[in-house]
Amino acid sequence: AGDGTCIKTAASHYGKSTCNCKKNGIFNCNCPRKFSDPNARWGWDSSKESYFYGYMGYFLSTYNKDLKVDLPLYLRIVEANRNDSVSAVVALQEFRELYPKLKVDSFLSDAASDNYATYELLHRWDINAVIALNETNKGNFKYPPTLSIDKNGAPVCMCDQSMVNWGFNKDRCRIKYRCPLACGKIDSCPCKTQCSQSEYGRTVYVKPEWDLRLFTRIPRGTPAWKEKFNQRTCAERVNNRILNDYGVEKNYKTKKRISFFTMIAGFNIHLDAQLKYLTLHNKLNIEALLK
Repeated sequence: AGDGTCIKTAASHYGKSTCNCKKNGIFNCNCPRKFSDPNARWGWDSSKESYFYGYMGYFLSTYNKDLKVDLPLYLRIVEANRNDSVSAVVALQEFRELYPKLKVDSFLSDAASDNYATYELLHRWDINAVIALNETNKGNFKYPPTLSIDKNGAPVCMCDQSMVNWGFNKDRCRIKYRCPLACGKIDSCPCKTQCSQSEYGRTVYVKPEWDLRLFTRIPRGTPAWKEKFNQRTCAERVNNRILNDYGVEKNYKTKKRISFFTMIAGFNIHLDAQLKYLTLHNKLNIEALLK
């Protein structure tokens, strides 16, 4: 799961005066000023709908179901005015270079990564895209105009019902949908005689290549997609621990210091997970640690 978070710097954007104009009664001078965090930038915090001065942190995290812990895997501090859609692509590329033996099964993200370029890149890397649709961009589709679909990308049958997903065929690279009446999703259908005489019901195949954004490998709206997408909250919890539990946002200025203490926070989160693992498996030898 990838997510960006705003990190305010402890430094002031006004800087510090280096002249004596104020003593001489000049309060609006253009003399050079000294900035303790010259690399900080102005950015937009969409959650608070306000501007902030500092940096943007973009982190990749994962959720361990067995231990029920969140683990940060990749930590990067970038400019505050960089969009998360750019940081996501850079983060995934660097992560794959750092850990070539790790297979990334799915990438979970909010609507910031809802763009065709990201979907095409994930498809090329054989990674499942589990990305929320952008509410302001829902009408931007590329599928054939003759196909009628619902908001989750499922074909709609003659009686205006969403068809039932019947799995993804990897060999033929297409998604199969079946009649909702034949699958028992509805009790009756006024279009039964017009649609298909087969007991199996009408079948519709959708090719992801028509629209990688809408026809994802894990079909949108299905229980599998929802279960996978719900794990995205691990990124938000990691962000909260780094920013609030370890106070990275409140106490430090300059990109080097913020990056350093962000990494230390990541170490501590992993140590907490190791401690939990040892405790659950009765492998923690307190006496040996005290010695």
